[in-house]
Amino acid sequence: MTGTTSPHDRLAFALGRVLANGSRPPCGDGSGAWVSDNRDERAMAARLCARCPLIVECAAAADSTKERFGVWAGVDRTQPTSSKRKGAA
Repeated sequence: MTGTTSPHDRLAFALGRVLANGSRPPCGDGSGAWVSDNRDERAMAARLCARCPLIVECAAAADSTKERFGVWAGVDRTQPTSSKRKGAA
């Protein structure tokens, strides 16, 4: 890899290495918790990131595109929306 490789490419290469070793990151469990609309599910997903071998590459990829939704590298980046904060009339 060269210094011009994007963070997302580095994440993809690192993921390939992990998968080739017969392992998978926690977010590969198929649960969808990392992109859930449910804050508690995302909090659980964020805790599972602590044991991920891709946490550094994941954080760099998310930072590079200023991700604003889902859990990346143990951080819930989901931005609250004003419609979710409004109460009933």
